[in-house]
Amino acid sequence: MRVLVLIVLLMIGVQAQAYLTSDWDVSMGMTSLKYKYSNLVDDSLESSSTIEVNYSVNNPSLNTAMTLSFMEAAGGGGQQLPFTRIAVGARYYMFGVNGVRVVMDSTSEAKVWRPTPFIAINAGLSNLAVEGFNASLLDLSVRGGVEVPLYSDLLIIGQVALGSSLTSAASEDEAVTYNSMTLFAGIRFVGFE
Repeated sequence: MRVLVLIVLLMIGVQAQAYLTSDWDVSMGMTSLKYKYSNLVDDSLESSSTIEVNYSVNNPSLNTAMTLSFMEAAGGGGQQLPFTRIAVGARYYMFGVNGVRVVMDSTSEAKVWRPTPFIAINAGLSNLAVEGFNASLLDLSVRGGVEVPLYSDLLIIGQVALGSSLTSAASEDEAVTYNSMTLFAGIRFVGFE
């Protein structure tokens, strides 16, 4: 959590040098989630219908984006929505944010579009509702992915996310933990002026 606060402070501190933009992306995927409930249950949840929506505020001067995301997995056993999650985090683009205006010389500008990989981390609140229990947990997700331009305002995005619970939902006798892996493919809508 301290790392997230530090990233936010760094992004706010360089506002005079940054041209901030925002966009959002929608991804569909498959989730494999292994959960443990106390000493009684050690089971897994496989969902082939996982959706995630991200809203991003981009800071091209640092090659980063702050994200707010919502994810839910459906139809994987247990309740109708066995896993939901809301999170905040950051992405780092290794080769720079796509669609950024670059000053070529004193009189001309260009937009840069290229496939670019990224790494991301986010912390969130998740809800695990499977047969026998319903638990809310704080969690952490680390992911890597790539964006590939399709049009000037549309990118294809692919990513893999690894997640794990940070807290258990109840006392030690009724502790709930989970680990997950999700593969995503989707589209990112950008609105660069």
